[in-house]
Amino acid sequence: MKLNTINNKFAFILVSALSITACGGDSDDDTFYPTGETREVSENVTENINEDTDTTSQSQLSQEEISGLLFMREEEELARDLYLDLYDDKGLSVFKNISNNAETKHAEAIRILLDTYNLQDPSTDSRNTYTDPELQALYDDLLNSGIGSDDLAALRVGALVEETDIRDINTHKDNVAAEHYDIISTYDNLLCGSRNHLRAFAAQIESLTGSTYQTQVPELDDEVRAILNSDRERCGQ
Repeated sequence: MKLNTINNKFAFILVSALSITACGGDSDDDTFYPTGETREVSENVTENINEDTDTTSQSQLSQEEISGLLFMREEEELARDLYLDLYDDKGLSVFKNISNNAETKHAEAIRILLDTYNLQDPSTDSRNTYTDPELQALYDDLLNSGIGSDDLAALRVGALVEETDIRDINTHKDNVAAEHYDIISTYDNLLCGSRNHLRAFAAQIESLTGSTYQTQVPELDDEVRAILNSDRERCGQ
């Protein structure tokens, strides 16, 4: 199914806004991408789309595309919440930086897509609680692994979250039809952010251990090796 001309026009604008929102906060601070500014731009663009297009709806998406968006909305929230919890426990700035500067914006980027396609947001709006029982169980397990343990264990939890995120985004991206390039672009930006986050966690792990980082999701070993052997990316550039 193809989007009509007017939808293509506004979808292009949405892709640009989502690129800012999804990866605007992937630097280690907010000096280059002020959080308030990027969020305001994204919300204004979405407002205009909702006013000017009335055919963008859930019916345009397959069930696989819908399931992917719902899942990724909460998985990005899980990363945000978990990193804040680990920061509170460990005081390691990498957790706070990634949570506040990136994961919050990643979750927001997916929320914009849910609004665009008139999908109900699964977010509970309550930190550390998730509608998806699998994600709730994953959060609980990861928290138990990181809280009360040493810094190395906590950093490995962070790296595992990013590896899992890369795997899951790629899986859901494969189910997106080519004409839904707003969704594809958002997933690409989230992947870029996750690669940078994985680099950050792996670097700290290697600094503590003096050894090369070992992939935790076996099927991603080649991809992880390639990521860690490449430079930090400028997402959305």
